[in-house]
Amino acid sequence: MLFGDTVAIALMQAKNLTKDQYAMNHPAGRIGKRLILRVADVAKQNDIPLVTGDMKVMDILVELSSKGKGCVLVVESLDSKKLLGTFTDGDLRRSLQKLGESALKTAINELMTGTPRTIKEEAMAVDAMNTMKEPTKVTFLPVVDEAGAVTGLVTLHDLVSAGI
Repeated sequence: MLFGDTVAIALMQAKNLTKDQYAMNHPAGRIGKRLILRVADVAKQNDIPLVTGDMKVMDILVELSSKGKGCVLVVESLDSKKLLGTFTDGDLRRSLQKLGESALKTAINELMTGTPRTIKEEAMAVDAMNTMKEPTKVTFLPVVDEAGAVTGLVTLHDLVSAGI
């Protein structure tokens, strides 16, 4: 595979093709997908698990489990969708272990991760994959606009399914 990639890059350079031109000629291949797919092409824009920070853990459980993303995105309001943080299945388990049943009566903004990694719609999908790897592995990224409002959600599954 490495040899094939090397040959493709050498041919691309010999023919003076840009990465975009190469990708357009080979869009179905992995190299082409990595060069042309953007976050907007693979992110979910509908059925995003959104909750507000003042909601209690007990009240967000349905949203957490029904959307099947393993997380909820905590927003300032459901109208503005300004991202405040994230709360995952793992956060729920850790909260229950630490606080017991009182965790269920705690506001989500007290237990959420307040500085989640995010990505913009126009970013390359391969950059989303790389962002998920470092510094620790995560399986999703909230997609936000310039104002920090949620516009989508991209998951590791979405990226793998797209061939990234």
